[in-house]
Amino acid sequence: MIRGTVIASATAAGTLLAVTVFATRGHDGRAAACAPDSLVPAYLPPRAITALAGSPHLPRLLVVNPASGPGTEPHPPFRDAVRTAQQAGARVLGYVHTGWGARDAGDVERDIDRYADWYGTDGVFLDEAAHDPALAGHYRTLAAHARARGAQLVALNPGVVPARAYFSFADVVVTFEGPFSEYEDRVETMPGWLTQVPPDRIAHLVYGATREQALELTGGEGPSGRLYVTSGALPDPWSALPDYLADEQAALGGCT
Repeated sequence: MIRGTVIASATAAGTLLAVTVFATRGHDGRAAACAPDSLVPAYLPPRAITALAGSPHLPRLLVVNPASGPGTEPHPPFRDAVRTAQQAGARVLGYVHTGWGARDAGDVERDIDRYADWYGTDGVFLDEAAHDPALAGHYRTLAAHARARGAQLVALNPGVVPARAYFSFADVVVTFEGPFSEYEDRVETMPGWLTQVPPDRIAHLVYGATREQALELTGGEGPSGRLYVTSGALPDPWSALPDYLADEQAALGGCT
């Protein structure tokens, strides 16, 4: 996942969003949605998140990233934006990079704590996650720390299919992050045991797709219950909104 710093950025409101929310209230007071639970990395400045929360295109599961993590000090406008998105029906996760297991666990836990203390997020998105069995225990400990700090949802992004043990403690795992050109081949070689995992625990993030390619993916039943497709390309595929977003939402079964 490309890291991003958005406090000082001028990213346009509405970048990186994927599903439509129906404006009714659920039992917890949040808006109830009638669209798929896409996992969307929305690395936007606070004003853009607030604008997104008031639009008909709010993601159900949103990842925020103030400064390639929570930053070194609280940013009150971000707290307000997170709260606004939550009240509109989104669950908000805080971005934390883990260096594929090489980053010091204390530093990772400090970032987790800052999201809980400063921004009141619903959980964490552990990016640059390892995938090999040897490091599963390390990530299990990080997930336990997040839950002890109140995280309701822990998402991991190894970008590939990890060892099966990772699904025993993560709520959502990104098993594909990459270009559309690689998607079909990589999905075909994914292990058969993934079919035993509930689809809403599997996320795919696909970039470099044309309108036709995006609709090809979103128009059928795939292996991921949380699919987001964009036209963006490297070095920062997540910084622009695809012009086919409305069609993508309709194909995913969004509200009309």
